[in-house]
Amino acid sequence: MISDEQKLAAVIAYFEEDESTYQIAKRLQIDRHYIRLWIELYRYHDIEGIIRPQGYTNYEDSFKIKVIQHLIETGDSLLQTAAKFNIPSRETVRRWKKQWMSKAGEVLYQVEKECQSMPKKHTPATNLNEKTMDELKEEIEYLRMENAYLKKLKA
Repeated sequence: MISDEQKLAAVIAYFEEDESTYQIAKRLQIDRHYIRLWIELYRYHDIEGIIRPQGYTNYEDSFKIKVIQHLIETGDSLLQTAAKFNIPSRETVRRWKKQWMSKAGEVLYQVEKECQSMPKKHTPATNLNEKTMDELKEEIEYLRMENAYLKKLKA
């Protein structure tokens, strides 16, 4: 187990002593992705990103959704997203994304099934904020998925 002091020393070695992440990881005998995460945490949150209280952190569902939306919308890596939101492991973000994607798939199936059973109304395309009908349909579908996902999380 790496102490907070060792993590901080590794980050300082990277920035001030120009030691590579490979060299630091080899010296500490750990995987290099930990070093990269600590560096990103330090960049976004300074020392508070590295030194944190021990124990389990319980994240709110709304926070998880915000993180996943950021990940999808920006295209940031799992590591960058974890660092930006001060999450101690990229694996946590990966797990949330996997859960969200599987639930989103279920919700999408339900929405498609509902849409198929509903009679289609032919309405002329209107110029609503310059969006096409397909764009509006996609937005509605996304909002339905998000709403259904939130309901499932609370259940």
